[in-house]
Amino acid sequence: MLRLHFHANNRTSTADELAVAVGYTHRSVANSLYGRLGRQIGELLDFDPGSVRVDSIVLTTKPEGRWLWTLRPEFASALQTIGWVDSSHVLLPEEIGATAEFKEGASLRVTVNVYERNADARRECIAKYGTDCCICGFSFRAKFGDIGDGFIHVHHLKPLSEIDGEYTVDPVTDLRPVCPNCHAMLHRRVPAYTISEIQAILKHQKTAEPCGEREPPMTPVLKS
Repeated sequence: MLRLHFHANNRTSTADELAVAVGYTHRSVANSLYGRLGRQIGELLDFDPGSVRVDSIVLTTKPEGRWLWTLRPEFASALQTIGWVDSSHVLLPEEIGATAEFKEGASLRVTVNVYERNADARRECIAKYGTDCCICGFSFRAKFGDIGDGFIHVHHLKPLSEIDGEYTVDPVTDLRPVCPNCHAMLHRRVPAYTISEIQAILKHQKTAEPCGEREPPMTPVLKS
């Protein structure tokens, strides 16, 4: 979450965006984790951050009716110094078990959202769009044969921070099949890039190649 925040535009995000981007379902988790870290920093440096401990880490503003968190420059510099933010990689839903539970103390229990991992929704999405990446066209079946048959990530088009209350996924409207490479690039920013934005970046990169050079095949790197 800190890594994502550090690499966000102007190092600014919302609690909702931070929580959802790493697989949680509600801003309260971001508040809790940042608050605990703020308290620990206060204890180590012998100062009292007061009741709003997240203010030890972020500057808060509310310019358009929603709270924005901007990492304090001193804190961002400290993160860089200790090497916590070398990569902006964000855990995708496929990298977290759908039934995983994270507990904070005795009273807070958070279950990772499973919108993208719902089996029925996934099947309907693939039935409509197939298993080739809708951004770059990569096919695991074509590249790896039988072991790649049916493998693809499924990306949720609607930012989960905009979902309030009970929500039913429409597999055709809300989901798209994407390869792990493109999925990771979609989530390199908060809010996530759109599919058309990543397609435009790929198109620009291809047209920008020096004459005579051939684009290497796009082979996603899978986690073991």
